[in-house]
Amino acid sequence: MRLVLLLASLAAAFGLAVLTSQTPKPVPALSPATEFSAVRAMTDVRHIARAPHPIGSIDHAMVQSYLLGRLTDLGLSPSLQSGALSPAAISRIQKRGDNAAGLLAVNLVGVLPGRRPELPAVLMMAHYDSVPGSPGAADDASGVAAILESVQAIKARGPADRTLIVLLTDAEELNLDGARAFFSEHPLRDRIGMVVNLEARGGGGRAMMFETGPGNAQTIAQFARATKDATGGPSSNALTVFVYRLMPNGTDMTIAVNRGIAGVNLAFIGRPDQYHSPTSTPEALDQGSLQHIGSLALEAADGFLRAPELPKATYNAVYADVFGLIVLRHPPVVGWLLLGLAALLTGFAGWGARHGTGLSRASVLKGVTGGVWLLAVSVVLAQAVRVLGGPIGKQIDTPELYYTLLRRLPRL
Repeated sequence: MRLVLLLASLAAAFGLAVLTSQTPKPVPALSPATEFSAVRAMTDVRHIARAPHPIGSIDHAMVQSYLLGRLTDLGLSPSLQSGALSPAAISRIQKRGDNAAGLLAVNLVGVLPGRRPELPAVLMMAHYDSVPGSPGAADDASGVAAILESVQAIKARGPADRTLIVLLTDAEELNLDGARAFFSEHPLRDRIGMVVNLEARGGGGRAMMFETGPGNAQTIAQFARATKDATGGPSSNALTVFVYRLMPNGTDMTIAVNRGIAGVNLAFIGRPDQYHSPTSTPEALDQGSLQHIGSLALEAADGFLRAPELPKATYNAVYADVFGLIVLRHPPVVGWLLLGLAALLTGFAGWGARHGTGLSRASVLKGVTGGVWLLAVSVVLAQAVRVLGGPIGKQIDTPELYYTLLRRLPRL
């Protein structure tokens, strides 16, 4: 009977994990303008990701012209901001055999004025360049298209007090040069009070809010309130910040965070074989992923735009969503108290087992030894998987090794 209960529990847990990891269904094009529709946003994805469009290419210029027209149609009075490429970006261009002479990072900046322009503004940001050889439907045509659809929905919901600034950055794939130019030189940089950045590192999966600014307790609280009604629900976990900062790459949000600006960074990471790959086409993009990240971005940005006050830096909270329904959050001290309580309960359970069943020290030692053996085998197997994944036997300290492992994950 115990075995049956164990197997039933494992099956239920596995089924729940599969169910809660599914992407939501795309909202159809005929839905109200106040909602986010992935089907509508796909029109922009198809225009942007028709072909690879790295900086300096003809397709890059065509995408830039298309987006300039879209921002104009949305009434954002767009402008272009040019910035110099960094030495690292120039080196990458030359390494692939292209000429970097005369190339500049060109950002597209649009503004939707609020009723109270003196208030700190909200920035929605994504990059429109792709890597050579990849159409970049996910990275980051999906983010750009999601912002355009979100702007339409925000306008349909009526005027907000705060100003919305749309920043479509260039040269992110080279060295974050577009974001660096904006936050270093653009006159609107000092008006930014909150950033909503959209990224992708694959071609599917549920979107997650994986990074915030410093002292994020109030940011997490507002994000949780704003996204509770998003399609697919909120998805976030404090552990992702820790893991992300160990990785050898960054996003445009990195520039904002380094300048102490609050914000939320959204991305989906499923189907990793599509990352920076020729297979990252509009047809291969999971529209459910686009729906989820777009709805999260819309609700987060709209919530910040209409909030009486933007979050202030206080302390870093511990937080996690529960099945995409709610976001639980608490100060770190509560976590330590919970760990202490768990230790006390474990000790009490051990005492009860000792007196209730005659558990011996030898049996305890045997159980501990089994646990250590399980951990040791797990470590060996994990290292074996890393070695089979390619040249990953050492620490992943370069983007090249990181991308190699991502491309080989599906096979593993």
